[in-house]
Amino acid sequence: MRLLRAELRKLNRPLLWGVTLAAMLFCVLLAIGGAANAHRYTVEATRPVSCSAMGVPEGPACADVRARMGDRLAENRRQMLSAATRTSAQLNPVAAGAEAAGLMASLPGALVLALLAGGHVGGEWSGRTLKNVLTQCGHRWRVLVAKFVSLWLAGVGVIAACWAALTVAGPILTRAYRLPDPHEPVGQAATWAGSQAGRSLLVLAAFAGIGLLAAAVTRGTIGTMATSAGIDIAMLVAAAVPGIGRWTPATWVQGWMGFAAGQRSITALPDNFWSRFIGSGGATPGHLFGLVGLSATLAVCGVAALALFRRAEVT
Repeated sequence: MRLLRAELRKLNRPLLWGVTLAAMLFCVLLAIGGAANAHRYTVEATRPVSCSAMGVPEGPACADVRARMGDRLAENRRQMLSAATRTSAQLNPVAAGAEAAGLMASLPGALVLALLAGGHVGGEWSGRTLKNVLTQCGHRWRVLVAKFVSLWLAGVGVIAACWAALTVAGPILTRAYRLPDPHEPVGQAATWAGSQAGRSLLVLAAFAGIGLLAAAVTRGTIGTMATSAGIDIAMLVAAAVPGIGRWTPATWVQGWMGFAAGQRSITALPDNFWSRFIGSGGATPGHLFGLVGLSATLAVCGVAALALFRRAEVT
């Protein structure tokens, strides 16, 4: 515990606070854009469709087209109102936890952990301070575990900060854009937010494991950041390759978090920036498949990082 406390104190640096504030700002700006889109949907849903918009002149022809397209127009209105209501539900202070967790368990969170891994783990080599750490604690595996846990806890803190930012901004945006009331029970919102936040912990651990391995390989700040980010992006690219996509960590994240695939993930207010880059072909993997895959990814990264770190020259 003493070693972990020391690592957490090291994290109290401008890099962590800057990354956290940037993540909070990103979440709030995304919420503003989502609320604006949802407001546009409600306006369009309540506005009568003009004859010029349907490409026909005023008169009996327009009335005839309206009659024939009545069911389709009604369905479009229903879908737009449903999208606006869903966005309003996402901006609920309780349910906003699912939004924050989904974003940090996808590409934004992967980049956040890559930056923190570079400064917190790779920086020990660049700053030539790792030998001082090992002088105080000669058990390298303990040092590596403390680095991993502190990095993971930093990711959890970023999720909490984003949740807090959306808790404040959500009700303001809902009222400012006059979004429909979703009438969602508090218990239902809490269950959804708690489920997504809990699932995101394993994804953050996998991202931290990738950062740890990148630091053990490159032994430098810039190398760790670039390698971690490159691996995360490469996972998304590999997930789109037919035949191997199902067996990549990106797909396991999608299955574990329950992200929608392909175009179905594109909504007024996205709950992730991950599955939209993955093709929607084939069946979406389930939670169990994602759990096993991510656990294996974490184990492989941890074992490989430990094997490299034990043989690393730090003098």
